[in-house]
Amino acid sequence: MKQLKVDPNGNGDSLTLKGAIDKVIEPSKNNRYVIEIAEGNYDLKWEYREFWGDDNFIGCVVPPFTRLKGVGNRENVIIIAEDDGISEDIRIKMATLNLYQTSELENLTVNGNGLKYTVHDDFRKDENDIYPCSIVNMENTVLTQAEIRLVITAVKEDNPMLFWLTDKFGFSNTEGYTAIQLYSYEPPEKIKTMQNKLNKEVNKFINSVEYGLDDFSLELLAHNYINDRCKYDDDVKDSDDDYLAFTPYGAIVNGNAVCEGYAKAFGYLLSQLGIESKGIVGKGSQELHMWNAVKINGNWYYTDISWDDSKEYSRYDYFNITESQLKKDHTISKVYSKCSSDEVNGTNGVKAINFNLSVPECDSTEENYYVKEAVHFTDLYSYQNDEMTNALYNAANNKEKYFHIYIDPVYLEYNGAVDQLFVSGDQLFFTYIDTVNSMYPSNYIDKSGVSIIKKENLSVVTVKLSY
Repeated sequence: MKQLKVDPNGNGDSLTLKGAIDKVIEPSKNNRYVIEIAEGNYDLKWEYREFWGDDNFIGCVVPPFTRLKGVGNRENVIIIAEDDGISEDIRIKMATLNLYQTSELENLTVNGNGLKYTVHDDFRKDENDIYPCSIVNMENTVLTQAEIRLVITAVKEDNPMLFWLTDKFGFSNTEGYTAIQLYSYEPPEKIKTMQNKLNKEVNKFINSVEYGLDDFSLELLAHNYINDRCKYDDDVKDSDDDYLAFTPYGAIVNGNAVCEGYAKAFGYLLSQLGIESKGIVGKGSQELHMWNAVKINGNWYYTDISWDDSKEYSRYDYFNITESQLKKDHTISKVYSKCSSDEVNGTNGVKAINFNLSVPECDSTEENYYVKEAVHFTDLYSYQNDEMTNALYNAANNKEKYFHIYIDPVYLEYNGAVDQLFVSGDQLFFTYIDTVNSMYPSNYIDKSGVSIIKKENLSVVTVKLSY
């Protein structure tokens, strides 16, 4: 780390501020510097574009009375200041100084004990262990902070390969345009390597898919691929613990993720299979949560793939369910259009919320997993149920641990049907077991070991079989 001293006139071993910044953008751009700025008035002219971010954002810090403006041609340089005994009357704000097309600084006043600025080039880690990206200039467009958050959310939703992009940003609105500073978790050379690894695994999956499958079958393949490959990481609470657990890279490459990583990986695979989906945010059992809305054969459904990865008997309980079924234990966050700017930004004492870009209507059951795959029970008086006995025979043949029955609500009341099948009256399910055991005695189903798991919300009863 090199140190440069600056005073307004560049006396003695000190440089002018312009001279100091000129020096650090000369050929050796891999060096880092500390510029110690003495008290005084600095009457130079440098272009200044101020980027305000959230309270956690660290970029260049400058006193609010600093103005930078000018023309020229400079590379991007990030300046980070350290609070070194600065008097309390100086309010330091966080921003990014862009020295691209910059030559002069004007009206900088430094009070108190001085400011120390660390200067380094783009894509060198800052004190938050993130890397500043090239600044995005939105010409002829002025965006509010809330609108920028909306744009970044939409870009990340549409481009899951940008898994390395952080949620932190800075921005400025100047003379009819908005400039946005984004940040990366990784340097460019590592990003390329990581993207190649993710592409390799995704391509393996895509190439393994049988040609001609319908969308339901493709969705099921993606669902099972992720849940077979990935383990939920209960130790990760936020991105500081492991940001990759919140990304498709974490779920697909590392096999380690939280709900957001599961949902983004699932959405990414679906997009590669030509299936439309959306990431949905809200709460599950009162905790922040993310899942997917998936469009199959013209209708939208909710699929919560991470909750399907909890227990074997509930592996498909959240596969293509309706909004009313989802809301038993989930709440959906507001859409952006219904949020105030304070709710989006977390300003003026209002807690920031995770908003949705849009929320489709999910009220169809046609492509629900159990509606499609479970055996349907429609008749309380059917002692010879060929569909049931054939499905049970196949389950016994494969020694399946769980057997799912869909109590069709069009024909039957749920609790009465379950009672007739297992508890009272003729206990029809056990007569079906007797039929199967007579057909296939080598895989004898032990009636005394049968237990059930009621899922009234789904019109399903799951039977645990014993052999």
